[in-house]
Amino acid sequence: MLLELGKRLEAIQYDQLPEKTIEKAKTAILNFFGGCLAGADDALTMAEKAVWESQNCSGDCVILGHKGKTSPMAAASVNSLMGQIFLLEDCHENTISHPGVVVIPIVMALGQSLNASGKQIVEAIVVGYESIGRIGKVLIAPSFPTFGLRPASTMAPFGGAAAAAKIMGLKAEGISAALSIAGNTASGVMEFVNSGTVDICLQNCFAAKNSIMAAMLAANEIQAAPTILDGQFGLGRALNQKELDWSPALAEQPGHYMIDESFIKRFPGCGHVLATAQAATSLVKRYRIDPEKVEKVTVGVSRGAKEFPGVDYAGPYSGTISAMMSHQFMVSSTLVHGEISVDTVKMYDHPGVAKMAKKVFVEIDESVDKAFPHKTGARLTVQLKNGETLTDFQEDLNPLNRDEIILRFKNYAQAFIGAGRVDEVIHKTLNIESLESINSLMNLLESNI
Repeated sequence: MLLELGKRLEAIQYDQLPEKTIEKAKTAILNFFGGCLAGADDALTMAEKAVWESQNCSGDCVILGHKGKTSPMAAASVNSLMGQIFLLEDCHENTISHPGVVVIPIVMALGQSLNASGKQIVEAIVVGYESIGRIGKVLIAPSFPTFGLRPASTMAPFGGAAAAAKIMGLKAEGISAALSIAGNTASGVMEFVNSGTVDICLQNCFAAKNSIMAAMLAANEIQAAPTILDGQFGLGRALNQKELDWSPALAEQPGHYMIDESFIKRFPGCGHVLATAQAATSLVKRYRIDPEKVEKVTVGVSRGAKEFPGVDYAGPYSGTISAMMSHQFMVSSTLVHGEISVDTVKMYDHPGVAKMAKKVFVEIDESVDKAFPHKTGARLTVQLKNGETLTDFQEDLNPLNRDEIILRFKNYAQAFIGAGRVDEVIHKTLNIESLESINSLMNLLESNI
């Protein structure tokens, strides 16, 4: 199966991609840049960067928002971790994963080292998403998170390895070998929801490092089990406890690519709490709500959005991760601060938010659940102490559009690369096909402040 998938991934060429797919790749890149720079000065970023610096890594690759250059593996690893810190990444709902936050930093880092063109960058990114989407549609079961496996980190090495192999110019056999090697690193569990720790970010940096290693080993003709997915003791059976039908992973979809199915998060939070944040934001725009006058808040969501680990949690929040995973935090922070943003997430231990969160209760809404997963909605009901009831219903998510992605990048980039470079980065990213070398873009993302 992997060799056939490798052939399909090798065949993806820029000149055959629809304009909508190319546009998706461009906005995914720009959003990744913005999400990274939101966490560029976070303590976790500094800690991982220090680890790589202690290894005396050298190379031509940029860690976004920082001075100096490093190796492809170091840059991809730190940038991947950085991009996850405030959960501003993209989503692929069918595989419950976040392809861009691993695929894009790998492609950009290797692209700098190889002096790749903008068209080669887009090709490799599309390949990475395609690998995750095709493998994940078979491998990932909706029940995965409930017994501890995190789908995004399980899938990340498959996207990363395929993208790395593509940008390195490997043919079908090399791409499939990279995937089989990477399959041995597919891992990551959900226990961080109980501790509020940063495992979710660490899973990214491990996936980025392992993906590049897998592609490099494949380039040196190292082989792993070609039946790593569909074999007797492969991942399919190991993770699902049954034989899987892998034919959907090879299904023809003319003119359609998995990256077309992705969307960009509007809020810093887990994908399962975004509709709740959207409803709360809509409500506070319509009404001036005094949190002290709130008796109770009910959040109606799908079964999946209630039972996903960590999302039905009223605190206490031990850090930003546990806060961003929680329906209760999305509601309480919005009511107290008037919005959900990186700045309000950083105030995860605000006393008013903690008090309000205890008044928020999550339940399964029959109509919302019936529409899921085709639509991800939420129904919010606020009962005031005077007996008045305020409601808001969001039928589906409202992802960021192109202009909003540009604005997000501007908001986070200026402090690290200076106002003079911001517009140039935007222009080069949105016209990436014209770049003979990706270095002309990436060098602008090195700190000059």
